[in-house]
Amino acid sequence: MEEKIIAIFDTADEAIAVVRRLRREGVAENAITLMSSEPIHDYESGDERPSRIGGFAIAGGIAGAAAAIALTVLASKQMNLVTGGMPVVAPWPFGIIVFEMAALGSILSTLGRMIYEARLGRRLSDYDEIIFDGRVALSVQCADEESRRVVKRLLSPPDQAK
Repeated sequence: MEEKIIAIFDTADEAIAVVRRLRREGVAENAITLMSSEPIHDYESGDERPSRIGGFAIAGGIAGAAAAIALTVLASKQMNLVTGGMPVVAPWPFGIIVFEMAALGSILSTLGRMIYEARLGRRLSDYDEIIFDGRVALSVQCADEESRRVVKRLLSPPDQAK
């Protein structure tokens, strides 16, 4: 039976020391989660994936440019504008609109992906108020009885350790 054990620390240094001891004792890297209201630069998590924000920015720019081309061309063709023999779809004035819409698409897709990757849309958990106070929460997912015993032993105060 899996069990999640949560410990609260006053400083990041205390929490990092416990994380290092947990790793030395063989607790799986992906079972350890360290949460803080500020970035902890000394802590390297094993579950950090590379960001995909750059790819989303490019895709958003391409989608924005495609939408701008479709919007301007279709709107110009629908209006039946009298241009005096000049082309209805002219590249220079339409290029400005395409550029602006490409930038808008890139910005919006980047913002959306950043919110997703930062997990800003998630609901608050039980320990978020503790983290907001400047303390650090350590969560360990124990898959079996042996890992649960190791975690309990390392997280218990020294006078209570067996």
